[in-house]
Amino acid sequence: MEITEQGGLVIASLDLAEAESQAWRSAGVAPDIARLSDSEKVDDAALAELGFVARPHWVNWCAPVRASEEEFTAGLSATERRNVRLGRRVIQDASMRVVVKEGLTEELMDDFLEVYDAQIAGMPTGKNFARERRERLLEASAEHIGVSVYAGATMVAGSLWRIRTEPSVLQMRFSASSADARSGRVLRAVYAEALAFARGRGLAFASLGNDPSLFGHIVQPGLFNFKSRFGFTPVPSDVLDPHLGGEHADRFLSLRSLADPTLVLASGSHRGSTAQLPDALSAPGHDLLVLSADPSDGADAGFRTAGLRSVSLLRVPS
Repeated sequence: MEITEQGGLVIASLDLAEAESQAWRSAGVAPDIARLSDSEKVDDAALAELGFVARPHWVNWCAPVRASEEEFTAGLSATERRNVRLGRRVIQDASMRVVVKEGLTEELMDDFLEVYDAQIAGMPTGKNFARERRERLLEASAEHIGVSVYAGATMVAGSLWRIRTEPSVLQMRFSASSADARSGRVLRAVYAEALAFARGRGLAFASLGNDPSLFGHIVQPGLFNFKSRFGFTPVPSDVLDPHLGGEHADRFLSLRSLADPTLVLASGSHRGSTAQLPDALSAPGHDLLVLSADPSDGADAGFRTAGLRSVSLLRVPS
C-alpha cells in the first residue's frame, strides 16, 4: 500500500489483497480515497462487492452541433434557452463585442491568459494548464480559433478551440471569464458563437473539453451543471484523445477534502468499450454517483441526467 497526497486529497493505493483486507484502516493516516491498482483486471461485480467504483481518468463533453442553433437549443430547457438570449443581451446592452478569430496570436493568448489567470487564482485547487501550454498552443495556431468578448480593449470572456477535421469536432481547449461575465451568462453566448463556427465549417460535433471524472476536487459540481444543462454529454476522453484513457477504481472514505456533494461519473456501460463518435453518444453511458455526508432523497436534484445511465446516492462521512 502506498499513501500519496494530491491537492490535499489523501489517497491509499492498494493491490487486490490489500483492498480485500481493507488495509487502509491500519495505515496510520486517514485516507480520503482507497484506490485499487490494476483495476481493469477486476470485473464490475467484484468491484461493487468491495465497495469500489470504476471511473475514467477524464471525461470529454460532446454534443452534435445540429443543423442550426434553433435545432440545437430545442433540446435545452426553457431556462437554458433564456440564458443564451440573456448572454447576448448583456453583450449588446453593454456595447461589448464578440470576436471570432481563426489562428492564435501572442496578443490573443496574453489577453486570454490574463482572464484565465484570475479565474484560476480564485479556485482552491485550480491548475493553470493554459499558461503551461501557451507555447504549444501558439505552435499549433493554425488549427485553433479564439472566441472572445471584449469590453473596449479588455477581454472579459474568452475560449480557445481546436478544429479537428478528422473526427469532425470543434473541441474547446480552455475557457475563462471575469466574474461579471459569468453572472451575466456571457459564456453561453460565447459557446453559441463557437457552435455557429463549427456549423459553418461543416463539423458534426462540438466538445466542451476534458474534465476529471470527479467533480468536487480540482473542478467543482457547478461545472458539471453548466456543461450538462447546455446539452453536452460526457463520454470517456479517450474517445477523442487516446492518451487520456485509463480508469481509477475508488472507494470513497471521507469528504474531508472534497465538496459536499461531490459528483462521480462512474464508467457505467462505457467501461471496456471502444466506441467512437457518434456511437459513444447513441445510448446512456456513465453512471452518476452523488457523494454526500447527508444524502437526502433530493441530493441529486438539479443535476441534469440526460445521457446518463443511472443516478445513485452514497453517504460518505465528512
